[in-house]
Amino acid sequence: MVNGAQILEALASLESEKSISKEVAIEGIKEGFQKAYERFFDTEAVVKTEINEQTGSINLFQELMVVATDEEIEDDWLEIVLQDALKINKEAKVGDKVYKPIDFDEEFSRVAVGQVRQIFQQKIRATERAMIYEKFIPLEGEIVRGKIVGMNDQGTSYILDIEGVHTSLWNQKTINREEFVVNELVDVLLEEVARENKYSQLVVSRVAPKFLSKLVEKEVAEVAQGIVEVMSVSREPGKRAKIAVLSHDEDVEPIGAIVGVKGSRINNISNELRGEKIDVVKWSDDIHEFIINAMAPVKVISVNEVEGEFDIVVPNQQLSLAIGKGGMAAKLVANLLKRRINIYSLENAILDNMDVLWNGNITEAEVNDPDFISAVNNRKIKSQTVKPEHHKNSFRNAQANNEEELMSFQAEVEEEYNQVEELIEETNAVAVEENKDLESIQSELESFNEILEEDFDEDFEEDEYEDLYDQN
Repeated sequence: MVNGAQILEALASLESEKSISKEVAIEGIKEGFQKAYERFFDTEAVVKTEINEQTGSINLFQELMVVATDEEIEDDWLEIVLQDALKINKEAKVGDKVYKPIDFDEEFSRVAVGQVRQIFQQKIRATERAMIYEKFIPLEGEIVRGKIVGMNDQGTSYILDIEGVHTSLWNQKTINREEFVVNELVDVLLEEVARENKYSQLVVSRVAPKFLSKLVEKEVAEVAQGIVEVMSVSREPGKRAKIAVLSHDEDVEPIGAIVGVKGSRINNISNELRGEKIDVVKWSDDIHEFIINAMAPVKVISVNEVEGEFDIVVPNQQLSLAIGKGGMAAKLVANLLKRRINIYSLENAILDNMDVLWNGNITEAEVNDPDFISAVNNRKIKSQTVKPEHHKNSFRNAQANNEEELMSFQAEVEEEYNQVEELIEETNAVAVEENKDLESIQSELESFNEILEEDFDEDFEEDEYEDLYDQN
């Protein structure tokens, strides 16, 4: 039989440990006995359960409709003749409902307890989900801090404890698959709080654009106060980002507010993002002006809207810079603008008979000015004459987006190829003179190939971009 004392103890435990009120728990018990009775006796039977909250005793009653004669009974699990009903309730009459006490044995008690346990588990989960939702929904879209408590068996996500609630920080939601250790504190963006979810109600990320904007808000007082507003964010997580900002106070310069004294604020944000380089541009409601701002440090010759897209023309010398490695620079600008863009060199635009409007931030005279061309070339040379280890993969990894880019790369490396070929010829000549054997010659040729590969082993655009941006 059901132990009343255990029932009371269980009710108290649920209320204190699982925050399930006594009323909810009692309803769960009633529901469990109802289901147990249906399962044990008849699925159509209606059962009323009474629980004495003082003693914990449970009484079950079968609900029956009173009919006049046996001939009127269609289902004896639901109906009772008046003569028998009067034995239960002396005031019963036809059409009334009477409640017949049910005597249940140990077997039924065991079934009932199993049903009650299952219902309680469901109610506990539902209550916990509701509590998690109510607790975290105000934090949706905000940065929260969690502690790494482990990793899943497949190694595809970290298990993050956020105020006692476990969630998964998936590898694809980390910056370049960054690594953490157990007990390390990690800031994440709470992307979504779900009422119900098979895995976790909390969805977190470190790669979402909003993570960057919230880091800015956290670091920059003017943003937190609403004086400066982050209007748009574009990210290639762990590599580069652009943010567009607007000041609501004419006395506050928005870019300077974000960057901070000697770059202190922007550097703190970049460090949290594993060195992600962040360009801050000024927002404008004028889309043409905004495009020019977003393209910096590249100069813009022309901006022309064609069927909802924007054709952007830039100086020939800056095309590769405007497009970026793998198209990253162009993608960042497009995502920042939330518009589709097409970038052309001036030479290509003319060949394609495009409208060159000269409505950008550089004039035709400036584009053709030898000083401008020289300055661009000097910056390229500067970016290419750093230590050899900073040069790796420049030629092999360059992804030419059009013919101009390919020609540009070819011109830049042609001289170095010629120098290496001359060295190889000199080596061959010396080898002949000194009667070197074939194996020795082959060894020296391989060493020259290694030098050649090292020279073109890194993309120069990143250094060039940094140099240009610092001067704008």
